[in-house]
Amino acid sequence: MKRSVGDSLQEKELILVQEGQHPLCCLQDKNLGPYKLVVTVGQKHRIGASYFHLFLRDSSGEVSRQPVIFGLHHQGKYPSYNWIEVISLSPRVNFGSGKAVDISEDETQQLFQYLAELIPPGGHIMVEYDSPEQQETARSLALGIPPVATPLGYMMFLAGCGVSFKDWHFAEGGCEGPCKLQGYKALDELHAERRANETVAELTAFLARIPEEEISELEKAARDRALAVLNKLKKNKG
Repeated sequence: MKRSVGDSLQEKELILVQEGQHPLCCLQDKNLGPYKLVVTVGQKHRIGASYFHLFLRDSSGEVSRQPVIFGLHHQGKYPSYNWIEVISLSPRVNFGSGKAVDISEDETQQLFQYLAELIPPGGHIMVEYDSPEQQETARSLALGIPPVATPLGYMMFLAGCGVSFKDWHFAEGGCEGPCKLQGYKALDELHAERRANETVAELTAFLARIPEEEISELEKAARDRALAVLNKLKKNKG
């Protein structure tokens, strides 16, 4: 017997986002592999952003016990006021039936794409990298690898929120929470072109100082991502 989404969410004391209630409502029932997204929006943060959850729903109507993404959404008059923060990104979620679902890299990229589509020009996405699952990004940044060549940065770039980055590797004033990587969406075509030229210069310098042989697996992966970014920017330029 199929259970309603409302029943599953009631057990979690969460409220389903209805059409027109919030910008995140457009993600309701979006596909993620064989599952559908279930979006809930909670209370406001002290700065005015809304807490939100993205759960998975299976074909029986059961909703995952944990959200695949827990985050904050903020919107405002100016470009910098429009952002999404991913507070936690789960690599696996469980269902009450005992089923465990691993979130693939492609599915994670799809989630980033969905979120990026909600960000207007000049806005940004922030993703934590303090968790064990994001340690490759943390180690890469600590070694001076360009943000766009890290796992999280590369995903943001592919989603359209990677024309430039800010590394929040410490809290300014103690209020910003865990370490996070912030990726920006271009304001316009001129901004995108200028930032693309800067990225090309940064990655070219990075590749010049990283030999092709006798490097760690982490550096090799970063090198491969850097080459992929350069190739994509070259194609975009025509």
